[in-house]
Amino acid sequence: MDVHIDTRDGVQLPCDYRVEELVVFALRHMQCPDNCEVSVSFVDEEEIQALNDEYRGVCSVTDVLSFPCDDPYEADPAEELIELGDIVICPSVIDEQRHEFGTSFAQEASLMTVHSVLHLLGYDHMEPEEREEMEAFEKEILEAWGIRGLR
Repeated sequence: MDVHIDTRDGVQLPCDYRVEELVVFALRHMQCPDNCEVSVSFVDEEEIQALNDEYRGVCSVTDVLSFPCDDPYEADPAEELIELGDIVICPSVIDEQRHEFGTSFAQEASLMTVHSVLHLLGYDHMEPEEREEMEAFEKEILEAWGIRGLR
């Protein structure tokens, strides 16, 4: 599995939360083929707001955005590479909201990373049943990773 990390100039991570390892861990937990690729970008509030406005029609900052591409469960396993998509994370928003939820930056960023990986795999939370399923997978993956007790 390939995980490409891009940190924009001037964007600082308050701590190292092992994002590359966590993405690979979550993908393996969800039984994705090994020939998957994910891109993770860390951006500032201005950039994530522009992306949120352009792609979702919501002109506000957000913590993460997911842009899925290939479905790993329907892709030909003989393909050279399955491009799962892109995850865009805004560390400053995550740092702000961790106070609201009483979590550390690493805990909050890990939750948002797993949440985004699940979006790349086709999971959503628009309907109550979908939300329950997605949250159950988030909890399962994070607990297996060693993070317990998040919302």
